[in-house]
Amino acid sequence: MSRRRAWKDTRVLVTGASSGLGRAIAERLVQLGATVVLTGRSAARLDALSSELERGGAAPDRIISVAADLTIEADRDRLFEVVERRLGALDLVVNNAGVGATGQFDTHEPSVLRRVFEINFFAMAEVCRAALPLLSEGNDPMMVVMGSINARRGLPGRAEYSASKFAVSGFVESIRIEWRRFGIHVLQVNPGFSATAFDDNAIVKTARVSVAEWRTTPPEEVARATIRAIEKHKREITLTAKGRLLVLANRIAPRFVDWGLARWLLRHFPDAPSLHRKEAAGQAP
Repeated sequence: MSRRRAWKDTRVLVTGASSGLGRAIAERLVQLGATVVLTGRSAARLDALSSELERGGAAPDRIISVAADLTIEADRDRLFEVVERRLGALDLVVNNAGVGATGQFDTHEPSVLRRVFEINFFAMAEVCRAALPLLSEGNDPMMVVMGSINARRGLPGRAEYSASKFAVSGFVESIRIEWRRFGIHVLQVNPGFSATAFDDNAIVKTARVSVAEWRTTPPEEVARATIRAIEKHKREITLTAKGRLLVLANRIAPRFVDWGLARWLLRHFPDAPSLHRKEAAGQAP
């Protein structure tokens, strides 16, 4: 059941707000009249977004921008000091900041896995930790965590990213129950392939195949779906028909999904040793 949220009385923090899904969600929240703290690593991008929102009619006192690298403890402390001083408490946190990595795991340096986890999991979890006292004082408080289709089905060429998002899902399922004692609801949003520059900003981009043509979902559509899920107090949403079909198929017939993904991947690795062994044994690849 929808709970009509008084958006004009809602105090929000959006991480990763300077671009992509974070920006689209922040823009929608400002349009609804919420007071929004925008954070991201680029002060210039945040300033540009704030100016654009103000030109669109947003009241300057309802937009607060704080540049911060959420993997750095001092930056997180400074961010939440500003939030507490300016807002007193939080009613909603959109924990969106994240980064990708594409390519085969065995070809990447160990630092790639650690960096992906540092941003996608550890920074996300520490934002949850820091936000808890402020959400506990909020009205109808909610933590929104950005998951992924990869949080429910690991995909080839995205081992590090998939692993980090599976960790996110496990964390979210745990604190969703733990935080009931504070009256805080936790929502996980699993976007499909949204039309953002996410892959362009990946830590590494060594995949043989681009999925840029799959990125067709406008970020504004993800933002609208996220707002609807917030109002309906959903536990988790998975976006796009293809994304929901993949998750459902993996639940019902994981071996079939493995087979299909393996066939798709091996077409792009004709030099794979496993293929040569099958050919030598007279088997079809």
